[in-house]
Amino acid sequence: MTDARSPEQPGETLLTAVEPLSANPRSLRYRAISIWLLGFAALAGATTWGYMRYRAPSSEPIAVPLHTVERSTVELTVTSGGTLALGGQQTLKSPQNEATVEQVLVEVRTLVETGQPLLILRDRSNEREVRSQQVEIQKIQLDLNRNQEKVAEVEQRVTAAIEQYQESQELAAQGFISEDEVREDENALDRVRSELKDAQLTVIKSELDLKTAAETLDLLEQQFNDRVITSPIDGVVLEVQVSAGEAIATDKSLLTLGDPAQEIVNLQLSTLDAAKVSLNQPARIRAIGPDAQDFDGRVVALAPQALSASNGGSSQEGQARVTAKVKLDSASQALIPGSFVSVDIITEQQKDVLVVPPEAIQRDQGEPFVWIRNQRGNAAQQPIELGLQGLDLVAVTEGLSVGDQIALVPPTMTVTPGMPLCESPALPIPEEFNQ
Repeated sequence: MTDARSPEQPGETLLTAVEPLSANPRSLRYRAISIWLLGFAALAGATTWGYMRYRAPSSEPIAVPLHTVERSTVELTVTSGGTLALGGQQTLKSPQNEATVEQVLVEVRTLVETGQPLLILRDRSNEREVRSQQVEIQKIQLDLNRNQEKVAEVEQRVTAAIEQYQESQELAAQGFISEDEVREDENALDRVRSELKDAQLTVIKSELDLKTAAETLDLLEQQFNDRVITSPIDGVVLEVQVSAGEAIATDKSLLTLGDPAQEIVNLQLSTLDAAKVSLNQPARIRAIGPDAQDFDGRVVALAPQALSASNGGSSQEGQARVTAKVKLDSASQALIPGSFVSVDIITEQQKDVLVVPPEAIQRDQGEPFVWIRNQRGNAAQQPIELGLQGLDLVAVTEGLSVGDQIALVPPTMTVTPGMPLCESPALPIPEEFNQ
């Protein structure tokens, strides 16, 4: 057989090359179908690869703050500020007018007992009045003694007049004297008896004068004794407001006392806050400042009405305020009386519940959820049910477990399910804060 590629037979060569295609059309159709299927598969593969590349998460994880779910306490509180005072704290005032401080017997921080002298006042006019009244009483007593002696003398004269009158009656009956002489003796007896009554009235008047003078002296002596100011409680001296030799008037503040075993915070609550507060609710008290220690207390007093500045209240901007008192469970020994402190009154509380920060909660058509970082490190949308919602923590009743890691996604960041997450590094502290 001659080779089709031989130049001597060009016509035969062309016929030989084309013959298989024209001779087998079914094979040609199969080949076309195969090519079409291969192209479609390649297109589908490219499309699928592109879609998967579009849907697949980025290989680089997104850094977000992560929070580990744990159990804690959620609270609703009413926060206010007030002035700390000691139990029974009071300022003693001068009971006398125009007195002089003769001696101060205590100093600030001195522990005192009930009835202990604190300071001595001196009122010279009162001293003169006491001495004058004592002299007056002595005079009245002398007059009384003299009047009593007069009564005794007149009583003797009455006795003698009675004997004389009786004797005259006997003599007249025997005819030795006339009836005129008897009547004279009778008149004499009446006069003496009248003198006796006058003398007795004079004694009674002197006794009344003596009693009145004695009562006046007692009042003056009481005022004189008021110059010794004593402690009404067991406590400590917080402030001494006078010094020896100082002239003072009535109601002048002398010194301030308080019981250091009791510490009370006086509050002025708004009407909205006061409506949430009731007696015996727990409270936390702390001084104003960094790293302040918390002290436990309870509400011990709540006024039944609100007062404005116009009717005796201490309100701000004309708003009515409700007075309340919070007593520390035990003395802090650290808070300073008279200082301004912060008070959190706990109105509602749930203990030992799962909690998350409020910023972790997202909502999808009103339903709450959180972004959780699953075991593969990817983001997953986790529906939850909320409990008590506090200011710093929110209770979660269903949907989470202890140890779950949730993402605190900021509003400027978009997270989709399956997206890899990692914890954002802590921000460095500026050197000026370290210094």
